[in-house]
Amino acid sequence: MTLKFSRLTRKAVSPARKHPTDAGVDVYASEDVRIPPFSYRVVHTGVTFEVPEGSMLEIRPKGRNNHLIGSGIVDAGYQGEIMVKVVNYSWRVLRIKAGDAIAQLVQLPVICEPVEELPLEEIHRVHSQRGGTGGIHST
Repeated sequence: MTLKFSRLTRKAVSPARKHPTDAGVDVYASEDVRIPPFSYRVVHTGVTFEVPEGSMLEIRPKGRNNHLIGSGIVDAGYQGEIMVKVVNYSWRVLRIKAGDAIAQLVQLPVICEPVEELPLEEIHRVHSQRGGTGGIHST
């Protein structure tokens, strides 16, 4: 199976794996960004993905970056640009240049079970049958 993407602008850098066996696909800033200390900015990548049904893309930090990422999920139905919330947790201004790798996307399978509401008493009954004593939020 191939993970397909499109560049939304000419200057967008094509996402890529550094090594063919890497779990994550690197995404790159499509703009120069200046992030003041202890603040964040949403950074454009200029790319969009066709996420296969039954999977999702999880936005994850890159190990070598000196910034945090606001982790996110890209669902199969999402058709927009991949944008990454970059958090500068340092005392220095963080400068990101267009073309810098800012995050990685990891493709994961998704199980979409139906959601059903149960009365609270039913949840407590099921939990106590399993040997629990306190119910939800008891640990």
